[in-house]
Amino acid sequence: MANQSTHRAGAEVKESWVPMITIALAQILMSFNVASLPVALGGMVKSFNVPPTTIATAIVMYSLSVAGFVMLGAKLNQRFGPLVVFRSTVLLFGVAQVMMTFSPNVTVMISAQALSGLAGAALVPALVALIAENYRGTQQATALGALGSARAGAGVAAFLIGGVLGTYIGWRPAFGILIVLSVIIFVLSFRLKSDQGHPEVGIDVFGVILAASAIILLSFGFNNLNRWGFGLVRDGAPFDLLGFSPAPFMIVLGIVLGQAFVVWTRRRQEQGKTPLLALEVLSSPTEKAAVFAMFAVVALEAMLNFSVPLYIQIVQGSTPMATAIAMMPFNLSVFFSAMLIVVSIRS
Repeated sequence: MANQSTHRAGAEVKESWVPMITIALAQILMSFNVASLPVALGGMVKSFNVPPTTIATAIVMYSLSVAGFVMLGAKLNQRFGPLVVFRSTVLLFGVAQVMMTFSPNVTVMISAQALSGLAGAALVPALVALIAENYRGTQQATALGALGSARAGAGVAAFLIGGVLGTYIGWRPAFGILIVLSVIIFVLSFRLKSDQGHPEVGIDVFGVILAASAIILLSFGFNNLNRWGFGLVRDGAPFDLLGFSPAPFMIVLGIVLGQAFVVWTRRRQEQGKTPLLALEVLSSPTEKAAVFAMFAVVALEAMLNFSVPLYIQIVQGSTPMATAIAMMPFNLSVFFSAMLIVVSIRS
């Protein structure tokens, strides 16, 4: 009898998968948005009568907002609790998609993507935290794997749905779908459980400014080297520095601020204060290799998702549907790779 009781106590309690469906839909919300942008590129160029590089700024703005403020997003999750942050950012994302769907000009469209990125910066850590709150053991491992599959599946769906809608109706309905999805996720969020947060958690505001500034300057510098010039300023630059392009100066200043962030973080750790980022995550060669490998994978994926649709729609003059078909082998390989990870975790 005692052995049976011990076995029951140690047995893993199976939780409902409804919370995971909600979390996965939030991941799909973000991934569908960013994957739809390259497919909609040709339609946006015609709608707003601007060059493709201007539309590319929207993709850059989303990525900049996420990368620049994701560490702040993690701290907000700790302070206010992941469920509060989850609901707030899903609503914010929905507002951004309303702006995106009905954007009258390219400025509103780019602003909508910047707002989506800010919401995503806090939503990304909330997803992982909510999985940790709602699942344990094998279910937790499966849920984390499913989160990656949801991202990959959203990429496939975005190219298919965006391709069909962009070819036969227009690019706007693809983003209109995300408005409805935001509402559904918010309603389902009441099935999630979470802690109440920890108000005592401090936020390193100066560290946020250093990190965000470094990332934004580096990204804008590299993104505009071609347009603004490697040395002497070109006509496309917004300003010049004694006749020289601002792009290289942005890159150098970004590197300096990045190093300043590392120095500032170490100083806070030595003083016993909570840093924005624990540098221990890069303390061993294995962890550094993992970070660089992840960076390479994400960079290559972003390059393919932008350059191939750009070539097909702008250079070849083909339809969004042709873009979706051309990108399908790559997107399916990412999706099935993610599914294999889930299967291997469960086995």
